[in-house]
Amino acid sequence: MKNDFNNKSKLIFRILFDSLIVGTFAGLFSVLYRFVIMKMDFYRKILYSEFNLKSILILIVLAIIISFVIYKLLNWAPLSGGSGIPQIRGEILGKFKMDEVPTLISKIVGGGLGNLMGFSLGREGPSIQMGGAAAKFIGRAIKRPPDEIKYMITAGAAAGLAAAFNAPMAGCIFAIEELHKSYSKFVLLPSFIASIVANYVSFVIMGAETSFSFFVSESLPMKLIWVAILIGILTGLVGGVYNYLITKFQDLFKKINSKILKYGLLMSVTIIIGFIFFEGTGGGHGLLEKMARGQFPIKYILAILLVKLFYTTFCYGSGVQGGIFLPVLVIGGSCGALIFSILQNNFGLEEYYVNFIILGMSGILASVVRSPILSVILVSEMTSTFEHLIALSIVVMVSYYVAEVLKVAPIYDTLFERQLRDKNLLSPKERELGDYSIFEYTITDGLKFAGKTLRDINFPRHIIIMSIEREGVEIVPTADDIILYGDKITVLIKAEDALEIDKFFKNE
Repeated sequence: MKNDFNNKSKLIFRILFDSLIVGTFAGLFSVLYRFVIMKMDFYRKILYSEFNLKSILILIVLAIIISFVIYKLLNWAPLSGGSGIPQIRGEILGKFKMDEVPTLISKIVGGGLGNLMGFSLGREGPSIQMGGAAAKFIGRAIKRPPDEIKYMITAGAAAGLAAAFNAPMAGCIFAIEELHKSYSKFVLLPSFIASIVANYVSFVIMGAETSFSFFVSESLPMKLIWVAILIGILTGLVGGVYNYLITKFQDLFKKINSKILKYGLLMSVTIIIGFIFFEGTGGGHGLLEKMARGQFPIKYILAILLVKLFYTTFCYGSGVQGGIFLPVLVIGGSCGALIFSILQNNFGLEEYYVNFIILGMSGILASVVRSPILSVILVSEMTSTFEHLIALSIVVMVSYYVAEVLKVAPIYDTLFERQLRDKNLLSPKERELGDYSIFEYTITDGLKFAGKTLRDINFPRHIIIMSIEREGVEIVPTADDIILYGDKITVLIKAEDALEIDKFFKNE
């Protein structure tokens, strides 16, 4: 027992050291990406400032070049497409194997060029994947064992989100609620440390300010709490449609065999949107700020809602580099603004306008991602608003259950499952083993089978225990060996049983 305690103590202090490094690099990459996106936002305005033959020709030439670069980057780093969040989860589960450097370069260059053209995609997903990729690179460089690298990747991903939105608590919740879907101090502790460090790096370089400048000045009165229910219903419905559209557009682009036709369609729609409705391009941070500063007519709010809903899912479905959080927040803010515009004349809600936008932002996240606590904490940190947690919580829970009633799966679960069907993205080790996969787990607090012999453990599926590492010594197990806290177990399982076994070892 004494040796077990000493091993745990060493691991805890090693986690501190690793998390400080991971948080620093994740913060630097996230800040770099934010800087690139800000510059691309500026140049995109110039590109679409005039509608004439010269501007169109420049955009066509630029579209061809950018399409070629993105295509080459995605071939070089196949796991760099999309937001990167499903890929990080797959990396943690051992299903995928990122090439760290190509992934980092592809995210920054591909995401930046896509934003220059006007793709309606956000920065949080790329920041999360870049944080995870940087953590993996560091873990391999300092020769950490595979299971500890997984915790480092989790910490890097959490830190990436924290720095992207200046929301360190949300980074921790994201690690627990979205990536691991279970609580463990080996998940929470490194994620917390890395998120704080990454947020500090962001503050030092970009300035100590919240992600958005608007906030709630007065909480919604309890007599108006029914407003939160209305926003929850609308965001739940819209979120369900959003998740459905992403899968449909993914299917559409998969049916297009010609790369020229695929990127031609993507760029054509982008250029049309850029000239007809420029506000619909890019992630939408500036648009959300404008929406909070002044009220828009109902028709304009509807236009924002519909363009962002269809154009964001269209861009994401193409598989290019970019996330969905920020565009989704714009959609949610539009839902809140729409409800406000409908009700304001009859109920005197003028002073609560920003409340509606923030409530809509939380509601849409809950329905799309299906992580209720993350939805509340993230939006609260981004807007520095903690005064109306009751209203936020009601919106989130209503939106969550509306999405559940629609039977539309959480978006990242759907995207992860879809990527698992692509054999080209599976890790080389898994491809070599055919239908089998190798996983490593550390026995931590809370696992009910600790202290039992292997013979007495009722595993949900057939597995082969290949080895047990205890106090630095690796042993070949027998049925009578007892599993202890701190043991590192290497198991061989069928690939199709990986998720169920993963849940078992994490006590989900």
